[in-house]
Amino acid sequence: MAVDTWEMTFYQKMEFSIDDIVHNLTSSNVVGTGSSGVVYRVTVPNGETLAVKKMWSSQESGAFSSEIQTLGSIRHKNIVRLLGWGSNQTLKLLFYDYLPNGSLSSLLHGAGKGRAEWETRYEVILGIAHALAYLHHDCVPPIMHGDVKAMNVLLGSRMEPYLADFGLARSINSAANDTDASKQSQRPQLAGSYGYMAPEHASMQNVNEMSDVYSFGVIILEVLTGRHPLDPTLPGGAHLVQWVSEHLRSKNNPVDVLDLRLRGRADSQIHEMLQTLAVSFLCVSRRANDRPMMKDVVAMLKEIRHLDPVRSDTDVLLKGGLSGHQKSPSTKNMVSQGCSSCSFAFSDDSV
Repeated sequence: MAVDTWEMTFYQKMEFSIDDIVHNLTSSNVVGTGSSGVVYRVTVPNGETLAVKKMWSSQESGAFSSEIQTLGSIRHKNIVRLLGWGSNQTLKLLFYDYLPNGSLSSLLHGAGKGRAEWETRYEVILGIAHALAYLHHDCVPPIMHGDVKAMNVLLGSRMEPYLADFGLARSINSAANDTDASKQSQRPQLAGSYGYMAPEHASMQNVNEMSDVYSFGVIILEVLTGRHPLDPTLPGGAHLVQWVSEHLRSKNNPVDVLDLRLRGRADSQIHEMLQTLAVSFLCVSRRANDRPMMKDVVAMLKEIRHLDPVRSDTDVLLKGGLSGHQKSPSTKNMVSQGCSSCSFAFSDDSV
């Protein structure tokens, strides 16, 4: 293939040429960077705006193929839509819907963080839970995202969340069973992002969809606390999971870990936040087998919005429950739609 000979695929009718795209890949149009490439905001002649990811290198065949194979075959309202792709010997490009409100990370930590009301944060958490449940339970074979983090959650015009960056995604079957050397070389290495990776990543053994669950639990903590997982201001250089865990294990008031912008709300909202905090600690259990499946996480999160505030619940759940193995009186309501093996009581080895 000659250098300027393009191989192109579109998943729907598109009214632009590859030149319309390439001429707009300038520094002034950069809107973000990821593990596998840089993302540009490109407006084509008909006025439509696209997000275009240019892979860091023409050698990024594993991540490029992973995005195409994954996003080219799935559709979900909370997963970014791949419109098509183009490739020649020097460039590999992926075309997506443009999402105007940036990432969840920028919402929490950037200039727009003032907009992060609890209602918005809850809907973002629930939407991403739906996306992961779809990947893990509705796709055949199941798909592991592999890099779940706030930077990879993009926000649409109504702040609706979209899971993005599938450069590390793979089917669960291939992650566990694929030993063919040529296939392995074409797939990105199992990796994630510091701060979000599950403990099992250290040994590179048994890394599967439950690692996504752990990363999702970290995102919940990030949303609730307003702190990055590797926030340098956390005492003693602690990781966010460790900091929150030690705070609760010391029987301190759980409300004190919440983002300052979320405190002082109605008791019903504080109750929802603390129940969501409890769900996060199920997800970040150190042992993968102790984590709930994403379909159960969705059920628990949906139930939170239907609970009547009970004054004693949160106290038992987050203060006494961490070391005492009690269950919240409302646990049976929250897990009525699933996760019969899950307990909301914390234990010393839950994190």
